[in-house]
Amino acid sequence: MAFVRIGQFKALPNATERLRAIYETEAIPAIRAANGNISAVLLQQHQARDTFMAITVWSTVEDAERYDRSGQAAAMVDKIRFAFAGPPMLSTYDAFGIAQQA
Repeated sequence: MAFVRIGQFKALPNATERLRAIYETEAIPAIRAANGNISAVLLQQHQARDTFMAITVWSTVEDAERYDRSGQAAAMVDKIRFAFAGPPMLSTYDAFGIAQQA
């Protein structure tokens, strides 16, 4: 069973392109390089272009917590904080049917 974290947030309309560029070039590679990470993606909603979901999939909850404790997660949020239209919301899930890394 994998562990999934989903950060949901709205962005300021004039900041969406810069937010996407930073997340794609800096956050995603750093997250994917972390031990136990299976996947990291940023989703932008079609119907509301200011609405985003950042999804990370981890082999275990411990892997996700270790990444958080490393300070990298907070550093990545700080890089895109300028774009937030409000506070982000974090949800966590157990995931079934995801192929995990060995």
